[in-house]
Amino acid sequence: MSNRNITLFYFLESLISLSGAMILPVYVLYFRHYGLTLFQVALLAAVFEATVLLFEIPTGILADRYGRKLSTIIGFILFATSGGVFCIWKNFSGFLVAEIIFGLAETFISGALEALAVDSLDDKQKEKHLARLFSNRTILKTATMIVGMLAGGLIAREYLQYIFVPIICLGIGAPVSLFLKEPKKILPEIEKKDKADRIPEIARMIFSNKLILSIFCVGLMANLASEGADQFWQVLFSEIKGIDISYYGMMTAMGALLVVIFARATSKFYERLTIYLTASFSLMAFAVFSAARFSDYPAVVGIIFYFAAKEIVRPILSYHLNRNINSKSRATILSGYNLTCSIGEVIAGVTVGLIAGKYGVPVVFYFSALVAIAVPFTYSILNHPKQGMDNLS
Repeated sequence: MSNRNITLFYFLESLISLSGAMILPVYVLYFRHYGLTLFQVALLAAVFEATVLLFEIPTGILADRYGRKLSTIIGFILFATSGGVFCIWKNFSGFLVAEIIFGLAETFISGALEALAVDSLDDKQKEKHLARLFSNRTILKTATMIVGMLAGGLIAREYLQYIFVPIICLGIGAPVSLFLKEPKKILPEIEKKDKADRIPEIARMIFSNKLILSIFCVGLMANLASEGADQFWQVLFSEIKGIDISYYGMMTAMGALLVVIFARATSKFYERLTIYLTASFSLMAFAVFSAARFSDYPAVVGIIFYFAAKEIVRPILSYHLNRNINSKSRATILSGYNLTCSIGEVIAGVTVGLIAGKYGVPVVFYFSALVAIAVPFTYSILNHPKQGMDNLS
């Protein structure tokens, strides 16, 4: 195992988490501050995800062909560029451009950095270390999220106009990424095929493995379930429930703290995927329903548990997905998974924007709860009957 790669993987993932967490509690309020409508806010999210959708596979292929290290460096440079646009061009058109650059940055890093880390593990002990890799990542990312959320919520009350400055600081990741080392065992396997040749091959790989296909569908629906709450919880709490903005960072941080507490313990149940998904998405459904239906403390508790339930699902999906991927196409297939998630977010972004505009923000949360309930049922249907590696419940 390349200890340096794993250490840098944790650091770079935590850097992204810290910067993103500082804007997470208040970014919708930032857009609202500059006069955007609810539909425009949802449209920005849809544009970001549409960018990811268009570029995930091409950038994943580039990472597999020319190196995951190079792809990661480019991604961090683009992150910093998008932050600059957010800070300078403060209207809907500027935010639209910034979201496109931000989405492109996401595609260069999303599959490449994770693939580089996984392929840095020793083949003989990969099964042993894989669960720890993703549980450790979740703990470290979430710990830095707590710091970022607390800082972001407090800073935004007085300096909301500067809330995207941390995204510029993601440029630090570019020089740090220079110290990554491309695993030698991967370099000979990188096939210099045209994109047109690679995509059908990868599609066959996905559809021939029932578990991978099921996880792709879970990723799609999970984003449908979470997008409404992610986009409009700030509007719900500020414009409907009247909760002070200075508490938003604390609420998101408390949800993140629950993830830190339970991430390592829940890794013991990674082999029980059906049960794990059922418990997580049931909690998510109840949490978003509570946030919309009740007032004051029950609503706050609901949104806190929503943040926790959403994050606790990510590592188990990464664990099972990486167990079933051939290393030479890892970055591309991980990019394909992210693309699938983006499709869910594009559909959800437009849908929840229309629902919020016509029926009100609380109805968006009820929609999210219904989709969350449907996720484990969909997985069970797609992954039945279970055979071989698919028999994980």
